[in-house]
Amino acid sequence: MKPRILCPECGREIHWGNRNCSNCGSAVEWPTETDVTESAETPVMQRTCNRCGSGNFADASFCSSCGAKLQGAQKQQAQSSRKSAKQEKGRDSKKRESDSSPLFSWKVIFGFLGLLLILVVAVELFSKREPTPVQDQAAAPQMQAANIQLAGQISELEMQVAANPSDMQALLKLANMSHDGRFFDKAITYYRRYLDKNVKDANARVDLGICYFENGDNDEAQKQMLTALKYDPKHLQAHFNLGIVNLKARRIQEANDWFKRTIALAPPNSDIGQQAKQFLEQHSSPLIQNK
Repeated sequence: MKPRILCPECGREIHWGNRNCSNCGSAVEWPTETDVTESAETPVMQRTCNRCGSGNFADASFCSSCGAKLQGAQKQQAQSSRKSAKQEKGRDSKKRESDSSPLFSWKVIFGFLGLLLILVVAVELFSKREPTPVQDQAAAPQMQAANIQLAGQISELEMQVAANPSDMQALLKLANMSHDGRFFDKAITYYRRYLDKNVKDANARVDLGICYFENGDNDEAQKQMLTALKYDPKHLQAHFNLGIVNLKARRIQEANDWFKRTIALAPPNSDIGQQAKQFLEQHSSPLIQNK
């Protein structure tokens, strides 16, 4: 079997019978033992040494017989060097392009700005929504239960009044209970029936005026409260409510006149007097009065 020998200088395989390395030209000493690994298939001889005329392989740079540098080896090495330099230049160019590329592309920047705009709009919309108070949510079941209970009491009282129409106290209680439960249509009916028999009851007439006011009938509300003042000229609640009715109708000057009268009649530091004073202060500006 042919021995397989590697050049001690460059590590390239030495073909059988060569005395010099075809890659670096170093001299080769062959071992006496030949039971080594079989060498690879011998390449075709394509290059002839100008010094000794020996044939050499196509990839040889030095003659395998005399060690002389083969013609064309320098050109091949130069081409190989230029090819390596070109490859290295290409890698450097790609690296420079990569280094000079922007950290963020315009698409990424515009996408981020669009997302930021959506978030701002969403925050603006949610900030305008009025949150439902926790206290109101917790009290809702209790209010509903109270209304159901009140509706049951009104139904029982209605049967009592139907059984005894002349019971004015029960009828007035039924009107007040309907008023408190905000059943204003019912309350108006019961107050009018009561006032047909008790014309001079200023309290009931003021309450009737409040029911008309809650139903949006400001003119009838004012009429009933003015009638109440005929029977009780110093009725404090009638004065205050007339201020509210006129304020609702945008009759600012008339409203302020009624608030002034309320303050004059009200006891010092009373709640109704303080409320009338606040309304008067809020609507005393000439700009507000001229609207």
